[in-house]
Amino acid sequence: MREVLNKEHFNKSLRISTSVFICVFILRLVFNANPFYAAIASVSCLQGNITDSFKVGKERIIGTILGGSFGILTIYFDIENLNIFKNSFIIGFFMIIIILSCYFILRKPGSNTIACIVFLGITTNMEGRNPYFWASKRIITTILGVIIAFSVNYTLQKYLKKEK
Repeated sequence: MREVLNKEHFNKSLRISTSVFICVFILRLVFNANPFYAAIASVSCLQGNITDSFKVGKERIIGTILGGSFGILTIYFDIENLNIFKNSFIIGFFMIIIILSCYFILRKPGSNTIACIVFLGITTNMEGRNPYFWASKRIITTILGVIIAFSVNYTLQKYLKKEK
């Protein structure tokens, strides 16, 4: 059976595309930054209602800060200059710590995936960049994406409900 685009599908599509537009526009124009991480955060945080969006956004911010912090800690040890085995071992070791921290210390298992992604983005994607600037930029742009997504979701959902 073919599913028809209903009003809720249209509303969610509108909220996502508006949020991504704002992320790309602001990050490129104002910050001269790559909007990729902000746009991804924005897409993943937009849920069916404000409460769910806030919960997902909060977990995403927590995971981003945790993964980013461990990423900064890891690059402090200059792992790029280690042999492949040691480098891989340290990354794997910190992944275990991140996962266990999300589950047992923070009690935020929903933060687990993004924490690992941010950590890997920082520790495996340096390519000659300043590691601390790169890590900080990843954390800040992801958090901006979450804030933009929540703002757009709140504003448009409120407006779209008035139209009913």
